[in-house]
Order: sequence, then structure tokens, then C-alpha cells
Amino acid sequence: MRRRKPPFRRKPLDLPGWAARVRPMRIFLMLSLLALAGCASAPAPTVTTAPVIAAERAFASRAGEVGWIPAFREYTAPDGQIAAPVLASAPQSLAETPDDGARNLFWWPAYAGISRSGDLGFTTGPFSVDEARTPRGQYFTVWRRQADGSWKWIWDGGPGPVSDPPNIAPDAADVPSLPVASRGVGSAADAAGQVQAIENAAGSAGAIAPYLASDAHVYRGGRPRGIGPTAAENMAYPNSEVRYRLLRTEASAAGDLAFTLGEANWVREGAAREGYFMRVWQYRPEGWRIVYDQLIGRPPAPPPPAN
Repeated sequence: MRRRKPPFRRKPLDLPGWAARVRPMRIFLMLSLLALAGCASAPAPTVTTAPVIAAERAFASRAGEVGWIPAFREYTAPDGQIAAPVLASAPQSLAETPDDGARNLFWWPAYAGISRSGDLGFTTGPFSVDEARTPRGQYFTVWRRQADGSWKWIWDGGPGPVSDPPNIAPDAADVPSLPVASRGVGSAADAAGQVQAIENAAGSAGAIAPYLASDAHVYRGGRPRGIGPTAAENMAYPNSEVRYRLLRTEASAAGDLAFTLGEANWVREGAAREGYFMRVWQYRPEGWRIVYDQLIGRPPAPPPPAN
């Protein structure tokens, strides 16, 4: 009887260690590429000015409920500042301001901006002192998101009366806004350092004017709003020799938006004048640009009492 041969069985290959790892490595690389592709195709988070607009409106609404003094105390950040008329700590100054219960201060946003990281923003618009909401001047508020997620202002104070206040309803559904930057410089520290270098090197209205963005908003009390093409004209008012001294810089975590505050000195009609400047800088493809600028004068010191 003829014996049948056993079925052929392939002998396992004795692969070297590097070859044995090829298949797992290929699987790992394929999974990694798929994960990266998924991240690339996922839409980036949408950042809008809605949070700062909502914060401003809630602030204004609160002033109508409890009075403007308590509302200002409630919404200021621990490092908030105001000009009263000199630069001062907002919490301290407001704590020393008697609450008269006044509820006749109204304001609403007409323009807003926010950083890519959604942690720094601003609004500006008309304010009124009557129920008819007749514009009496322009306010300006700089907001920073706090560690608990709430929004508090770090600066509050506008240029005062403007001859052509923005025509926008207090409850407008769409508030014009600064387009969010396409990118930043990576960190708040880098942004602050770069903007400080520009401010300190320029030092005057004439030297800093080339940094105005094409859509900049520039305000000077008693004058028309300077927006876009007319911004440079306001920047040169009262003259191009206004001198600036930087005192404070705040920047967003994304390094795309910065707020600067400082002293201003100039001569007008032969008399020395003093005041403060506030600016918002945005990082753009062409570099840092001023997107908002205002100058406020400081009232002269009262004469000494007569003997």
C-alpha cells in the first residue's frame, strides 16, 4: 500500500527584528496620517465679536437696573483703569465715588473687535443721558475675559462728543465689527514686546501715523469720526507733533490683538496741553497696524486758592 505524503506546510520565516516590526509600523503610520487628515479637515473654531457685544449690553442694562456707579463697580476688572481725570485704578476710584442712584446713563455698541483667542476685545459707540437715547458722545471699552470665563473691562473712557455719532439702534442685530486676524505672533508676551517697540520708537503722532490700518477708526473729541481714508486727518489733530509716552500694554493669548495706553503732550494755541492716548493694534499680513486710536485731553489744574 502506497503511503500518502503529508500536506505541505510552509515553514515560518525567521525574519530579522527590523522586518518583524515593519507591519506594525506601517499600521501606526497609516493611522497617524488618517488622524492628521481628520484634524486638517476639521473646521477651525469660529470666533466672533458676540461675547464682547453681549458683555457691553449686559453692562449697560445693569446700569439701568441698579445705577451706573454700582454697574461700573461690578463690571470692572481688578486691574481696570479710568481717567478721572488723571489715570486711576477703576476699582479704587469707583469705591470712593458716592452712589447717587443715577440711572440716566445709556450706551450701546456701534463697532466691536475681538482677538483670535477670544480673550481680548473692545466696543465703541454712542452714549446718552436721556431716555430718548440722544447721542451725547462716544464711549470706548476694552474687555478681557477672566479666569472664570466672565468678561470684565480693563479700560473705560471715550473721546467724548463727536460731531457725527454713529446711527445705530441700541438693539441692532448686526453690529459692525473688525475682521478677526488671520493669525497672530504666537503669544501675548511676543505681541506686547513687538507693539511696545513700535510705540517707543515712534513717540509722536507723525511718526506713528504710517502704522494706521486702511480701515482704522480714529477719534478726536469734537471732530467727525475718522474712519478709513479720513483716519489720518484725525491722527494729525491737534498736530503731528503730539508726543506719546507708553504706560501700559495688554495683548491677547494668540498674539494678534494688543491694547496700549499712555500719556500725550502737545501745544495748542501757545499753551501746553496734556492728555492720554488709547490704541488697539491688530497683527496683519503686513505687520502690526492701528485699528483704533483716540486722544482725550486732561482738564487743566485748577488755579491755586486766593490768599
